[in-house]
Amino acid sequence: MKRILLLLCVVSVLFCCSCGFFGRQTYVCDVEMVDSIQIVRLDKYVEGEYRYEYTVLAQISDHETFVSRLNELDHSVNWGDPRQMDINYIVIRIDYSNGDFDLIHPDAQCFNSSGTNQYGFFFFDDEQFNSLISDYINEK
Repeated sequence: MKRILLLLCVVSVLFCCSCGFFGRQTYVCDVEMVDSIQIVRLDKYVEGEYRYEYTVLAQISDHETFVSRLNELDHSVNWGDPRQMDINYIVIRIDYSNGDFDLIHPDAQCFNSSGTNQYGFFFFDDEQFNSLISDYINEK
């Protein structure tokens, strides 16, 4: 009986660790920590350096308004494995004053903290996300 309980505990832990259950349940950006915000297109993934080369499509100057709108987007948690970024994705890049950064796409996120990438478990509402992006890309 003890073996069955132990096995069930191990399986439960393994199952929960591979999903978003223990991760952040909502995405919130702290505007006080933001150094810069850009809308970028991912051009190439650099193997071994764990980073993307990208083309800047828009530089956001009004951080307060942009972050407020971003924080208000409807989103839900993906309970499966996190999706990975892909070439040609249009994403929001948020650089923080401590050197960390976030790459935000409606279906995939990459959070770089202290040089380590962690992938997000969020699905943002596509229509709201694309509306936010297009408002700033069309300003150019």
